[in-house]
Amino acid sequence: MRNENLERLLSVKRLDTYYKLFEGDKTKAIEYYQLNTKISEAFYPLLANLEIALRNSVHQSFAVRFDTENWFETLDYQDLADQVKIAKSKITRNRQQLSCDKIVAELTFGFWTSLFNKQYAKLFWRPLMFAFKELDNDQKHRDKIAYKLNQVRKFRNRIFHYEPICNDLLALKTNHSNIIDILNWLDKDLVAWTLTNENFETLYKKAVEFRA
Repeated sequence: MRNENLERLLSVKRLDTYYKLFEGDKTKAIEYYQLNTKISEAFYPLLANLEIALRNSVHQSFAVRFDTENWFETLDYQDLADQVKIAKSKITRNRQQLSCDKIVAELTFGFWTSLFNKQYAKLFWRPLMFAFKELDNDQKHRDKIAYKLNQVRKFRNRIFHYEPICNDLLALKTNHSNIIDILNWLDKDLVAWTLTNENFETLYKKAVEFRA
């Protein structure tokens, strides 16, 4: 495909990050753009399993702690209650029946990661500790877990908005390690199972060679 057509369809602004990496070598920049897309795609199994496992683990811990599967119906924090209302609205707008499982699935990754933030610690930290069955008690520090989760959330959003993730290879490797760490805290077997369907290391090696 001709470069000028790509610039028209994808926009020069979107491609400019890649042009700058390779000092105006448009052919090489566009090849790296394609590699960035493949590496973003490689993160989908990890991110999907992390998001699903995290929300289900947190939900199960909260259901035990608050003695109800519908713990989200009695939230004392208006910002969180508003997110539950939005989730319910999406379900009913799609003409689906409201249920606990559907609401849990509809709540965003941002909702689940925000539960670890400092302002909710007094009420939520105790049940949240039990969401990570593989993490030793002396390693369960809310601030460190919250930081890592928020870093992953930001990285996930970059991927889902088709933004560059390969311009900083050190950050890319760190984000991959953070996702693996959190999956390990949830369930070590889940990590092994997920990695059978993941080719990040091969593609990362290509990116390093490309930038050499």
